[in-house]
Amino acid sequence: MPELLLEILSEEIPARMQARAADDLRRLITDGLKAAGLTISDVSTYVTPRRLTLVIEGVPAKQPDISEERRGPRADAPEKAKAGFMKSLPKDTNVEERETEKGTFLFAKVEQAGEKTRLILPKIIQDALAALPWPKSMRWGTGK
Repeated sequence: MPELLLEILSEEIPARMQARAADDLRRLITDGLKAAGLTISDVSTYVTPRRLTLVIEGVPAKQPDISEERRGPRADAPEKAKAGFMKSLPKDTNVEERETEKGTFLFAKVEQAGEKTRLILPKIIQDALAALPWPKSMRWGTGK
């Protein structure tokens, strides 16, 4: 599986902030990958006064495909409720009636193909960098 190398160059990071910055970067990136459904095998962080580096091993090429079963309204529900359920599903989804303990309901199996990792990574990295906490942040102009 491929590796991801993320290296952030900056102005000098004070020594007392380096280890925490590396840990925070690791946490934010790995949390973003987990939230996207991507499992990784190992993460290493490295820090110098002008660099934060993250090496992630075992990055999958794409998200896993998801198969989800959705339960809709009762089979004897008003047509408006059934139409709303059908509208919430992707086109060409098979809907079946199934008997349960509570009555007959509509069920649909929704298949969702996983997205390629290279399309997901930029958003994960941008969000992590924007959320990276610093004990002392610099401000300039009207932004941060």
